[in-house]
Order: sequence, then C-alpha cells, then structure tokens
Amino acid sequence: MKILQLVNRIPYPLNDGGSIGIHYYTEGFLQAGVSLSMLAMNTTRHWVDTAALPPLYGELDHFEAIKVDNHIKPLDALLNLFKDTSYNIDRFISPEYEQALIRLLQRETFDVVQLEGLYVVPYVNVIRQYSKAKISIRQHNIEYRIWERLAARARNPLKKAYLKLLTRRLKQFELQHLQDYDLILPISREDARLYKALGTEQPMFLHPFGIEVDKVPYCPSDSQPLSLYHIGAMDWLPNQESVDWLLEKVMPLVRKHLPGTTLYLAGRNMPERYLRLKAPQVTVLGEVPDALAFERDKSILVVPLLSGGGVRIKIFQGMAMGKTIVTTPMGLEGIEAQDGEHVMLAHTPEDFVQRIAELVRQPGKIQELGAAARQLMEEKYDRKRLIAALLERYAAL
Repeated sequence: MKILQLVNRIPYPLNDGGSIGIHYYTEGFLQAGVSLSMLAMNTTRHWVDTAALPPLYGELDHFEAIKVDNHIKPLDALLNLFKDTSYNIDRFISPEYEQALIRLLQRETFDVVQLEGLYVVPYVNVIRQYSKAKISIRQHNIEYRIWERLAARARNPLKKAYLKLLTRRLKQFELQHLQDYDLILPISREDARLYKALGTEQPMFLHPFGIEVDKVPYCPSDSQPLSLYHIGAMDWLPNQESVDWLLEKVMPLVRKHLPGTTLYLAGRNMPERYLRLKAPQVTVLGEVPDALAFERDKSILVVPLLSGGGVRIKIFQGMAMGKTIVTTPMGLEGIEAQDGEHVMLAHTPEDFVQRIAELVRQPGKIQELGAAARQLMEEKYDRKRLIAALLERYAAL
C-alpha cells in the first residue's frame, strides 16, 4: 500500500503531543511495511533543520519540506476581520506547498492520502484533481471546539469577541468540508459522536492514539520529595491556560501545604513571561531536547486542562511510563481510564493539592497507579495492533 502523509509541520523533535501524534503514524506505517511518503510544511513557527532529522526520514519513499511563513502578522490579522475566511486556516495556504503537491501527485500514484489535521484541508481539491487516491483525515482535535472553550473562558471583552470570531469562522470552515473525505479518523468516541451531530455522512473509523509500550521506559518515581511536572507545546493556548492556572491557583496552595514539592515546566516555544518567572518551588526549563529524559525522574504529571479537545498524548506517554497523572475530566477525554485506578481526577485547585497530598502521604500509591496505567496502555492502546486495523480499513476503501 502507498500512503502519502500531508502535514502542516515537521513532526520533530518529539517534544509535544502534536509531533508525537503524527510521528506515531509515520513510524507505525513504516514498521508495517507501507510505502510511505510525506510532504511537510516547514513553518516559521515550528522551524526544523531538516539536516538534523533522524534516520527514520531516510526510510520514506519521498520526503519534502516546503518553507511556509505562518507567523501571526498583526496587519494580516486586522485585514482578515473584513473577510469571511478563517485566519487560522489562511496562514497555512501556500502556493509553494500546492505546487510541490501537484508535482508529487503527477509523478507518483498513491492509494491513500492521509491529512494530518484541519490545516492541510485547503489542498483537498488539488488531491482530487491530480490523484485518484482515497482521502482520510486524522483529527487530533476538533479545532473549533478549542477556540470555543477559550472564548468562553476569556475575561477581556475584546479578547472574548475576537476569539468568538475566530471560533465562528473556523467552525464554518470545518462544517463546509465535513463531506470532503473518504474516511474520517476521530481519535475519541466523543469526537466521533460530535462529527455525527455536526451532520457528517462520511464513513468514520475510530482510531485512538497508540503507543509502543515496550519502547517506553517504565519509571514511576516516588523519591521524596515528590516532584510535579507539566510538558507541552507552549504556543498552544490551552497549554498556556493550564500553566497559568497551575501557577496562579494551585502552586500557592502547594507552597502552603507541601513546601518541599517543586513544579517543573517544559515545552517548545515557551513564552518569555514564563522563562522570566521567579517563583518559589517553580523551575522553568523551556524546550527540552528529549521529553522522555526530562520526565524520567519526575513523580507526578499535572494536566489541568480547561479547554481543548481530542486527547492529551502527554497523558498516554506518562501512563506508559508509569507516572501518576493528576488531571481534569477534560484532560481524560478519549482515554478509557478510571479515577483512582489508573489516574487521579481533580476539578478545583483544592482538589489538585488534595490529590497530590494523598500521594505524599502514601507514596506506594504511585507504584499502584503506575502499574495499572502501564497495563491499560498495553491492553488497549498498543500501536502495532491499531495500525494493522487501520491498514485493513484502508484496504477496504
């Protein structure tokens, strides 16, 4: 089978959920014997030196990275107010990328073109014109829901109004293209239900994130004092919202009740305001070259997700490592884990501190939760099995 992945970013280094989510398919397809190609945008916001890419990219039948300037430009954002298009999407429309896609489709024949998210959907018409390949879309998130939740939580009236505008236009774009695909790959049951509710008539195949558990080090840490950590792409607004909530609501209570507990913050594109932060019991590292190495000696992954959608890949990774996860119900969307058995749920800052305090008093609980989480990953989220099922579904197209 010949598959082409279209991506709006080079999924490397593997230091955030978006990159890991795309890499999951790239590596999984290659291991399954697929003839795989990738056409990527090398964007100014997520620029990658292609000379530094790992050997995996040499295994692709074809790999090409097209420079795309997707920086948010104040003037363009202002002018977009007078249009009816989505500025979120417009920043990924590139004549150079379109021409590279045309050249590739004229030269090669593919069975499936897999769109990695909404931002490469503008190229569907090009695929239909130059290829007979089936088109699938893998949605890590239903994008407009992220902005919808951010708008609902915004306090500044101007920011709220602007976020509502972005949400409305992004939703309009998603709805306009619901019927464009031969197969939709929702990542969670909730997303699948929402697609149905939005009116899609296209076939769907539920395909959750999977992980090669045997390649993830099992390293629960109950060394005292316990440490907290958060890692994620810090140019993603829901992650900034989570970290702000941790710093403003949770850490003052941690300092009061758990004075020996430190929070470590890591992630790509860490805003300067965090790097300049001087707060007791908080260490800001910014981007780390190896997420697994960063997480190895940390005890508790805190994910107080307040907005967003899809699934949190960092939670999958943490569970496979045997880490204790403290998260909100929203953070657990798309993962069939149970509170108190695989993870710990919390709703308020007080809940978060209470759950952390439980672990301080009962460090053995970390081992119990970690073992159960690891077992769940092995039983329900094994990547090899999930990729094989997807390839069967593609063959049926």
